[in-house]
Amino acid sequence: MNTPEPDDFQKQLEDAPLVQKGFTSKLQQDIEQTIQKKERNKSKVKPLLCVAGLGTVMAVVLLFPWHTMHTQSEAAALEGKMMPAEVTVSTPPPAPINTALLIGLRTEHESAPSGSQGRVLSPLRYSTYRTMLIAPVRGQLQKTSEGTGILMPYKQNFWKIDSLTHQTNKGESHYLSAHLADQPVKTERFTEPEDQEFNHVETLLFAGNQYLSIAESEAAWNGNAPYHADRIWVRTLPQLKEARTLQFYKKPVDKNHVSLMDVFGTSTSTDLARMSSMADNAMSEVSGQSWTVQREAGQWVGKVAETPKASLSKPDSYVLRDFPRPLPDKVVNHDEICCSWTNIKSSWPKATDALTSPLDDMLVIFEGDTLKFYSYGQAPGSIPQLTLDLEPGEQLVMAQWATDHYVQEWIDKVGRYLSEGTEFRPVEVEAQAKTH
Repeated sequence: MNTPEPDDFQKQLEDAPLVQKGFTSKLQQDIEQTIQKKERNKSKVKPLLCVAGLGTVMAVVLLFPWHTMHTQSEAAALEGKMMPAEVTVSTPPPAPINTALLIGLRTEHESAPSGSQGRVLSPLRYSTYRTMLIAPVRGQLQKTSEGTGILMPYKQNFWKIDSLTHQTNKGESHYLSAHLADQPVKTERFTEPEDQEFNHVETLLFAGNQYLSIAESEAAWNGNAPYHADRIWVRTLPQLKEARTLQFYKKPVDKNHVSLMDVFGTSTSTDLARMSSMADNAMSEVSGQSWTVQREAGQWVGKVAETPKASLSKPDSYVLRDFPRPLPDKVVNHDEICCSWTNIKSSWPKATDALTSPLDDMLVIFEGDTLKFYSYGQAPGSIPQLTLDLEPGEQLVMAQWATDHYVQEWIDKVGRYLSEGTEFRPVEVEAQAKTH
């Protein structure tokens, strides 16, 4: 039986008038047959599609590179372990440095032996000195000036201490001369000892804002026998300018000095009596007249001299003993470091000394023959703000600080005093001047 075409159904539906209501029996039969034929065709297609689909799935299962997927999974996991998610750590920048440091340094030298007629005096070590100013210029820490001698602030002025040499046909004397920084050095006149060969050296060990620690050494002849004598004092700056004699062997004690009682009062007599009773030699004493300010790791400390008793006629000498009291501010001014020396050594194992500014914005580390300047809060392993070389064996004599508007004032004045009238001009300013 031929299946009627859809157009035939449409034509029959459009024919009018209808002989009866609804479909004719023949039309209904044709429709049912058409539906049954389509259902049979669908049932044949489904098994074929199922077989084809199953084959495709099996091919995918067999041919897909599952080993690659496994390797990539392990790599992704390993990468996740080796490369953690990026974390942004907010580290505050180091605090800016707003403080200036005026630092004084001392270097020792060997003297050549001296003498005549086959007699040779033992040489005395002498020292040379230099002063540097370290200050911020346009946000960058710089060495703004440097010069010989020790330039120190005293009251409202700057004073200069120079080591001068006085030579005669009988010997040589290295002595300290103090003068206002804006005035020239005046050579002092000495009365030479008659018929006596001698060498004499004064050494500046410490310079505060008014007190100085000075060691004196002398080599001469006592008849045909050579002798060596040593003294040590703390003086004020005006006392350094007082008249002095070249020789002090068998001479009265120099009155131009500051005793421990002058600094601490009479209460220190108990400490001195106890120390004197513990002296190593019954022929020595601890009077408190002779003492010094000495540098130890991270601080200035007081040392009192154990000397021969005044009744003994023998060359002066001394042995330094620890003084059990901390030095007051009027002697050492600012002398505090940011943390304990143990903490400094743990962060900078090679450190031999350290300084911290009054504002805690500058940390100075001494490492062998190097000075390293850090701003507060810098990590120990970071690059210093400034690094300067020291002379071999160079030692700290002075550390004076300026803050606020005094920083620029010191840059101007210190540059002028240390550079013989030439004011400091920052490097970047000179470069700009050359290009314009």
